[in-house]
Amino acid sequence: MFKNTDTKKRADLRKKTSIIDEIAYSNIDINACMVTLTVFVVLLLSVLSVVTAQNPYLL
Repeated sequence: MFKNTDTKKRADLRKKTSIIDEIAYSNIDINACMVTLTVFVVLLLSVLSVVTAQNPYLL
């Protein structure tokens, strides 16, 4: 049915990289990422505080 007669298994000997290796050996500036993340969190919290504030005209 199939013409595949090659049944040998080959091991993949390439090094598996983790996310820690990618961060450590890439040219990503961690401080800039943290500042950007902090700004996004502050903006999100400020929007959420305005949205969830009680309407004073309902009282």
